Amino acid sequence: MSVNYERLTGSDEQLLTRLFSKHVHERELAWKLIYKNDYPAIRDFIRKNHGSESDATDIFQDGLMILHRNLYNGTFREEATIKTYIFRICRNLWLKELQKKQKQIVLTSEIAACTGDDSRAYLINVEIIALLMNELKDDCRNILIEYYYNNKTMAELKEMFNVNSIQAAKNKKLRCMGYLVRLCKERGIKPTPPY
Repeated sequence: MSVNYERLTGSDEQLLTRLFSKHVHERELAWKLIYKNDYPAIRDFIRKNHGSESDATDIFQDGLMILHRNLYNGTFREEATIKTYIFRICRNLWLKELQKKQKQIVLTSEIAACTGDDSRAYLINVEIIALLMNELKDDCRNILIEYYYNNKTMAELKEMFNVNSIQAAKNKKLRCMGYLVRLCKERGIKPTPPY
């Protein structure tokens, strides 16, 4: 049976009725309608903001899961249209992803600086850094993750890692970064131009 999607462009109230229907077919039609109507705007937003089609698909799927959960646990209060709500969810997910990528670039550019290369002109593949980080001892890996990825201050690191002073926390972080740089050099990994 073919579905005439143009016929299904009813209001959010009708869409919500379909989403909560006891009939599987009605629920499936509602989700397909959301995908058909809302995915293009999210795809365009992500592609305009340094993402790929694959990124857009992944983010949209994650957004649909959040929408589904919020619909069924009562968090969705109909203060916005479903289109606006799903866009806002996906936008926030993508901005978090970009922030995470930016943190990875900051970490790799600092490694490039430690190896003597211009940190603004050279980067190391973030996947390589992730693999090398796994080779570090737990305390070194953890302090680098807390500092670079979780934005912990030196005072917080002092408490978390039970060191005597903020300077001791700085020294520990620098020593661990030195281990990571040494791993890069031992493996012949050199920063490359981003072009």
